[in-house]
Amino acid sequence: MDLSKILVRNSDALVIQFFRYGFVAVAAAIVDTGLLFIFTHYLHWFYLLSATASFLISLILNYLLSTVWVFSRSAYRRHVEIIMFLIIGIVGLGLNLVIIWFFTSAVGLFYLKSKLLALLGVFFWSFFARRRLLSTPDLQTN
Repeated sequence: MDLSKILVRNSDALVIQFFRYGFVAVAAAIVDTGLLFIFTHYLHWFYLLSATASFLISLILNYLLSTVWVFSRSAYRRHVEIIMFLIIGIVGLGLNLVIIWFFTSAVGLFYLKSKLLALLGVFFWSFFARRRLLSTPDLQTN
């Protein structure tokens, strides 16, 4: 097994991109969940405000790591790629907030447990949306 193919070289292979995106998602999830806790517990922000701020900060980390390591070849120019990434991120933020709200306010789970459920849903949405929209080699670059 060639580790440089998995960890270093650019790859359009679904398995390698999914593996790498898993690492990126874990890093972003740690930042997201940690900031959610800090904002809510220590700064006493409303949990949905905390969830919004922490998600947006982790989205920046996710973008940087994803474009450098996971989806290194984009079918678009950088400004279009950023706009598409933001659109995917905004949909992810919406899913995140709805899932957290539902499981915290409607079901009665602790907000951090709700966040863990949201992480799973948003992970799959984000990966497949980004793979489909941002790394498809046959799309036009205009």
